[in-house]
Amino acid sequence: MKMKEALELAIHAEIEAGEFYRAWAENTDKDFLKKELDNLAIWEGEHEEGLKKLYLQEFGVAFERDPSIVVEPELKVQTKDFGDVTSLLRIASAAYLSEMRAAELYERMAEGSTGEAKDIFVKLKKMEESHMDLAKKRYMSIREDVVGFKAF
Repeated sequence: MKMKEALELAIHAEIEAGEFYRAWAENTDKDFLKKELDNLAIWEGEHEEGLKKLYLQEFGVAFERDPSIVVEPELKVQTKDFGDVTSLLRIASAAYLSEMRAAELYERMAEGSTGEAKDIFVKLKKMEESHMDLAKKRYMSIREDVVGFKAF
């Protein structure tokens, strides 16, 4: 993948992740979960802005979103999906998978880059890995609610 295509894909992925976390936050009645999800959305927005800055710096034009591109279809959760615990489990697992894929993408991008771009991708990879940890904790907490005991 060329750098321009990789950056475009990464920016689209960050936009989708931010939208996903904001939608989930808007559809929960648990304050602690809302706060955590809002923070994840903010982090994704920071990633998005950093990547847009890099895109402008590298290619001399501002990034423009292509509405036909969907990077993570599983993040296109419908509002009705927020209504029951099993759907929340599916949403939490989608969040984990999305963060894992993002970390893998940034790792590949770092391997193919040098200088400032490499530093940015390594930093983003580490951030996505921390998001994976949060998503896994959220999944396990929801799962515990469903099955009635802590599995691990």
